[in-house]
Parts: sequence; C-alpha cells; structure tokens
Amino acid sequence: MNKIPVTQTVAESYRFTFGGLSKVIGLIWLPIVILTVGGYFTMVPYFSGMAGALDSGDMNQQGALLLRELAFEIVAVVLMAMIAVAITREILAPVKRPSFFRFALGPTEFRVVGGLFGLFVLMIVFTIILVIFSMIIGFAVNAVLPAAAAAAGAGMSNGVVGIAALAGLVGCFGLIYVFTRLGFLLVPAVVMEGGFGLERSWQLTKGNFWRIFAIALATLLPIMIVVLFIDVAILGPDFLAPHLDLAHDPAAQMRHSAEQMRQMSAHLPLMMGIGFLLAPFTYGMTFAPAAFAYRALTVPQA
Repeated sequence: MNKIPVTQTVAESYRFTFGGLSKVIGLIWLPIVILTVGGYFTMVPYFSGMAGALDSGDMNQQGALLLRELAFEIVAVVLMAMIAVAITREILAPVKRPSFFRFALGPTEFRVVGGLFGLFVLMIVFTIILVIFSMIIGFAVNAVLPAAAAAAGAGMSNGVVGIAALAGLVGCFGLIYVFTRLGFLLVPAVVMEGGFGLERSWQLTKGNFWRIFAIALATLLPIMIVVLFIDVAILGPDFLAPHLDLAHDPAAQMRHSAEQMRQMSAHLPLMMGIGFLLAPFTYGMTFAPAAFAYRALTVPQA
C-alpha cells in the first residue's frame, strides 16, 4: 500500500505556487478574469435583487435571480475545471506551449466536470440516505422502548433526538471520509488516465485519509484563514455573527437578511478584487497538492 509523503507533498506545493508564481499566473489568468468579471455582473445584481425581494416580501423575484445565478455557477465549474487541468498538467505532464497563456477546453476538462458532477450527485444521494437513516434510528429507539418513553416523557424524547443527532454526526464524518477519498485525486486521475477519476481516486487514496487531512491543513487552512480575516475586515464581525436573538422573530430575520444582502452587494467588488489578487495562491494551493500526491503514488520510486 503506497503512502502519500505529507512533508514532501506540502513542500512541493508551496514551492510550485510561491516559487513559480509567474507560471501559475500565466496558467490561470484568463479563466480568473472571466470568473471575476462574470461574478461581478451576476453576483452584485443577485444580492441587490434578493435584498429587494426580502424587503418587499415578493419571493417571486427569487426565481429569475436564482436561475441566472445557477447559469453562472455552471460556467464557473467549467472554468474551475480548466484551471485545475492546467495546473495539474503543468506538474504531471507539461505541454510544449507558452505558460503565460492557457485556455484549453476539451475532453479532459469536460471529463473533470463530469467527475465533479458525479461527486455532487453522490453527495446528494448519500446525504438523503443519511437523513433517512438518522430518522429511522430515532423512530426505532422510540418504538422499541415505548414503556420507557411513556414513563420518562420529555426526557425520553430528548434521548431519542440525541441518538438521532449522534447517528447523524457519525454519518457526517463518514461522508467526509468517502468524498475526500473520491475527490482528492479526481483531477490528476482524469488528466493522466482518462475516465471520470472517481474510482481511481478511491483506489489510490486507500490508507491515506489522515495524510490527505494533514496536507489540507498545511496548504488550504492558511489561505482560508487569510480570506476569513479579509472578509471580517471588510464586512465587520457582526456580519458573521449567528444572531440567535432573531430566531423567534421572522420579520426581524427578514430585515436582517435583507441588510446583509445589501452589505454584500456594496462590498462585493472590493472582495472580488482581493480574491482576484489571491487567486494564484488559492488555486495553486488547492490543486497542486493532489498532483504531487498522485505523482508520488504512481511513479516508481528509485
């Protein structure tokens, strides 16, 4: 059973992203420009329209807004696949083309999109199964112990809810495990071997879940922390607060949600501009680790 070298994979990912920053920019700049410009003309009107719909109470406006948002998300997935393939190919099988301009859209990119779509469908199916399974456990416990439930009253009901919640928590960890293994090496498998990458990723990641988890902590967590601090600095800490005090006041919740939508619409251009500047680091540290891990697992070591 091959093991992913954690320290080596992390070091190579940082070296590729930060040491070869100009190359990473060349690989992804055009898709990122399209994503940023398209996101501006889609997301800003979306948040403004949603704020107006919440203020007026006319939820019929949401349909057209959501449809346009869905269309942009589909385009965004295709562009993300292009970025993922460009970075992965540069690491595993460099092509003899200038690295300052890459905009390829072919069978490989569409297979990556297909693999991501398959992963998304599986996630929905497994989530539904998890919810049903948790409910069945709760009802089963309540049915097996009717006398105890009648005697204990609300205490027993709380116990049933707790058991169902525990089953759901265990199921969530199971989902994370399954989708980490299915998705981590999806792009490298598609680029180098064809297919949709799900089965191959599952095979290669056997016995490597915690190594993948450690790699993600070392590569993605720093970027996520930076983005979180930027969001807090722009939107304010109150924007991310849960505001549980509004839970029993639907009207106040609607007003608060509308205000949040207006804030997002006002600050989104700045946030997207910063995201554009951070994109080489974000995408480099997102897709490079999987490529280096794939190479370590498949290339015979001397």
